[in-house]
Formats: sequence, C-alpha cells, structure tokens
Amino acid sequence: MFYDPKKKRIVDYGSSRPCGSNMNRFSIHAEQKAIEYCRKNDKRNRYQIYISRYNKKGHHKPTMCCSACKLLAQKYNYENRIFTVNENQEIIEAITDNPSISLAYIIKYDMKI
Repeated sequence: MFYDPKKKRIVDYGSSRPCGSNMNRFSIHAEQKAIEYCRKNDKRNRYQIYISRYNKKGHHKPTMCCSACKLLAQKYNYENRIFTVNENQEIIEAITDNPSISLAYIIKYDMKI
C-alpha cells in the first residue's frame, strides 16, 4: 500500500508476484514493486510504503524486508519509508539490522538456515 501523509490517503496498492521457471528470479517482492512504483509516480518523495501479510484468521501480521530488499531500499533512500504492522496493529519499520535471506534463495542455493 502506498500512503500519502500530506493528503492523508492511500494512493495505490499492489502485491508481490511469482515469476515463472524460465526467469532468473523466483519472485518479485512487494518491496521491490513498491519502490519501482514510487520512483515512477512519487516525484516529491513523500509516499510511505506499508507491507503486511494476513494470517489464517485474516488479521495483519508483520512482514520484514529480506536482505535483498534492504539493499534496494538503501540504494534508493527508502529505508525510513517502508513500514509494517505488528500483532498489536502498531506501525513499525520493516527494515531490520539483520534481515533474513529470502526463502527462495535458500532453496535455490541449498543454504543452511
């Protein structure tokens, strides 16, 4: 979800998507798509990005950025503008100091968790 704090409204929303087996990546993360959207449509750099998932009961659960998404956010100076919602429905930053590696890359390269 892309939020404009000045106008206090949701500008747009999207989701991550899987790629086919003939692609060089497994999926495009929601953070990647969000940063791409903001770079094209947010000329004043004021949009905030909110990332979350739903649990089986339909409630929000927190989603933290993986290491690749953290690097992408740092490259384009979005590290202070990506947020998630925790179990108590509080807004927290989605980028952590020690992000995990994406599950698809762990499976592809047979890494140890």
